[in-house]
Amino acid sequence: MGIRSALSKPIASWIVRKQKKWMSRGGACQQDLFESLVSKAKPTEFGKDHNFKEIRNHKDFISLVPICEYEGMKPYIERIINGEKNVLWPGLPLYFSKTSGTTSGVKYIPIT
Repeated sequence: MGIRSALSKPIASWIVRKQKKWMSRGGACQQDLFESLVSKAKPTEFGKDHNFKEIRNHKDFISLVPICEYEGMKPYIERIINGEKNVLWPGLPLYFSKTSGTTSGVKYIPIT
């Protein structure tokens, strides 16, 4: 039996246990992730503009962060394209994805 064969069953069992744990506390895992993302984005320009420091739960988020289309995000994205850091997410994105929509032509989506 090779090393891969010997390790595959314990690793698979560990992955299954971890997935079962996530499944049993899905809402709590989502809340933890939500809090982590909001906390990490607080010092960004977007976070400051939308009072992320006041967000404690999903209800706060939906009251402070309006739904918008690409055009509403475009000023932030242009600042990132011009090299400004900490605009939508800490630091600079790794790269931009270029899309071509039917309504307003080419769009750039930052990929972090």
